[in-house]
This record gives sequence, C-alpha cells and structure tokens, in this order.
Amino acid sequence: MQEKLYFSPAHYGKGIKKKDKSTELPTEDNGEKNHRIRNFIFVVLFLAILVVVIIWLLRGKATTSGQYPANIRNESLTCRSETIAYDKVSNISSDNKELKISMVFAGKDTLSSANLEYILIFGSYSEAHSAEAVSHAQFNIGLQTLGYDAGKFSNKFSIIDNRLVISLHASSDKALDDTTRSYFLIDYADSGELPKTLTEYRKNYEQQGFSCVSTTD
Repeated sequence: MQEKLYFSPAHYGKGIKKKDKSTELPTEDNGEKNHRIRNFIFVVLFLAILVVVIIWLLRGKATTSGQYPANIRNESLTCRSETIAYDKVSNISSDNKELKISMVFAGKDTLSSANLEYILIFGSYSEAHSAEAVSHAQFNIGLQTLGYDAGKFSNKFSIIDNRLVISLHASSDKALDDTTRSYFLIDYADSGELPKTLTEYRKNYEQQGFSCVSTTD
C-alpha cells in the first residue's frame, strides 16, 4: 500500500494568528490608563480656564495687603448741655431741653463726622407740633440765606409724643468751615483757626458750658 504524506505549508496558520491579534480588544489596564489621562487633561483645561477668568476679572485693579495707616483707632467726643439753647431755632423755647453734640475722629487728629441733636419737651403734642412748624421754617430760611438747600446737613425735625427732636449731620471736617461752623456751635481755637483735634474740639465746647466725655478719658 502506498503511504500518503501530508506537509503543512511553511506559514500555515500564521495569518490567522495575526488576524486574531489585530482584532484583540484593549485590556482593562489600558482602558483605565486612558481614562486617567482624559481626566488629567480635563483638570488641566479647567484650571487654565479658571486662571484666565480670574486674570480678566482683576485687570486694571490693584490689590494690597495689610493696613494703611496701621491700626488707627476711632475716637469719639460727646458734649451735652441742658441749659444752652440752639440759636438756629431761637423762635421756639422750652425750659426742658437738651443739646447734644457727638463727634467721631480718625485717631485723635482728624474729624470724621459730627452730629447735633436738640431735644425740646413741651406740655402737649399740639405744642410740639406748632414748635416743629416754626423751627423748621426758621432753620430753612437761615440755610437759604447762606445759599444752601434745606438738606445741607441732612437735618430732620421729628415729633415724638410731646417732644421735638432736631438733628443735624456733617460727614467730615470738610463740611464745616467759616460759614457753617455756627450750626455745630464751633468757635475759633486760640490760634484763630477752626479746631482740628479732639482735644481742641473738647476745649471749644467746655468753654461754652458743655459737659464733655470722650473715649480717651
């Protein structure tokens, strides 16, 4: 019997193996690595966009740190009298009254604001109401005579029961000058100029008969 011999081609099966290798799915490790790379790219892009936005918002602005001037404490001065009448509303009067002036300073040398409050107590609401009309008119006429409008000192005239409360406010020392100083009962200092420091203002009011206290006491 003749024996049949079979020989495999030299490269038999190699093409199939290559095909199988080329269609092999990525392993789990490769997928996880790609995911981490994508996350890293997203974070970098987000931070870059955030930096650009911050720079755009801060353009033209200067930032400083610390305090300047360093640690300046506000000081205050309060002066009261129950006998002194406020001459800007001299057309009304009451034996039961209080005149109070309060000032705030940056440190001890610069006036930041001034407030005046004049309280008059009458026998009835109707008396207080009549006094409000008379005093309000006199006060406004005085301001108009000087060329100011009625809101020069943010003045308020309030009636609380049988009390008339008149209040004025000046936001800084620049609002007080040779013309307006009398509205806050400010006399000239010994130097012939307006007071500047807390000490000079206190002396100004105490010489007129006010009783004063301050945060420097």
